[in-house]
Amino acid sequence: MCFAWPENIGYLLLLIPLAVLLGYGVMRQIQAREAVVAPRMLAAMMPGAQLKVVVVKKVLLLLAIACLFVAMTGPRLCSGGKPVLRKGADLVFVLDVSRSMMARDVPPDRLGQAKYEIAHISRAVSGGRRAILLFAASPLVQCPLSTDKEGFESLLGMASPELIEEQGTAFRRAIELALSLLQPASERNLASARKGEKIVVLLSDGEDHAGDLHTAVRELKKAGVHFFVIGVGMRQPAVIPTGGAGDGLKRDESGKVVTSSFRAETLESLARDAGGLYFRSRAEHTVCSEVAERINRIAAASRWVMEPSGGESLSLYFVAAALVFLLADTLIGRGCGMRR
Repeated sequence: MCFAWPENIGYLLLLIPLAVLLGYGVMRQIQAREAVVAPRMLAAMMPGAQLKVVVVKKVLLLLAIACLFVAMTGPRLCSGGKPVLRKGADLVFVLDVSRSMMARDVPPDRLGQAKYEIAHISRAVSGGRRAILLFAASPLVQCPLSTDKEGFESLLGMASPELIEEQGTAFRRAIELALSLLQPASERNLASARKGEKIVVLLSDGEDHAGDLHTAVRELKKAGVHFFVIGVGMRQPAVIPTGGAGDGLKRDESGKVVTSSFRAETLESLARDAGGLYFRSRAEHTVCSEVAERINRIAAASRWVMEPSGGESLSLYFVAAALVFLLADTLIGRGCGMRR
């Protein structure tokens, strides 16, 4: 027997305290009867047969709950295993489109440099699917996972800060959405061999206005997602163009020109917490070739895996057994009441 959701096997441990509680309930009933009935009259007024019924009902209830817990693990009849060829890697490019990415400390601007890196990584990585997730203060799926490379690059070219009304930079919500893209509910029942490698590539200048991002990054590591971080920008403060009236620069409420600084420390910390790799992209040194090479290496290294062959799902049988046990529990109680 194998399991579609082995992570749920741990719920079976709850049966131990549940059995203790049910046993304690039976003991309390016995003690209550002895307290209200004289010992000589106990056998006549409350025969032992009734005590057996109480015990049987508790056992049936425990068995019903146990069957439901087993059904949650997705039990299947499996006969050995077979080698399966993975379908490549699924890549989610998480692109920062906050206003600070319009700074021109790298030509044509930080966003343009990030788009260049994404386009060339996508072309160099063989097989698999790609997705684009834009984020500022809130995330937006610009392109879901797809094998259409031409459509992917068209949607990439349209990425801009105007697509997200709520500005700022919040990594946590973007990373959580990227993880849900890689693990949709429709694919959770598939064997791991059919899911392929999961890879997230984050491109940003490192500004984070929300904080509380390390928990989400650790979830990526826990899920076995490979994480690459590409920092875009220069360390010197840069003004942020807005394209508006006047000099077209972003200003604060007092009219002072707002500048943006590249923050490598934030991005390096993200990569470190996720067990990933950090790269620095500059005008004179792009990193697309190096990142693509590492992604291809990851996909190739785990190309062949063993997958359980065949098998029939047993979940419905365990659910049916649980319903039978619950029905028996109910009928036994009614039968005793009618006899009395």
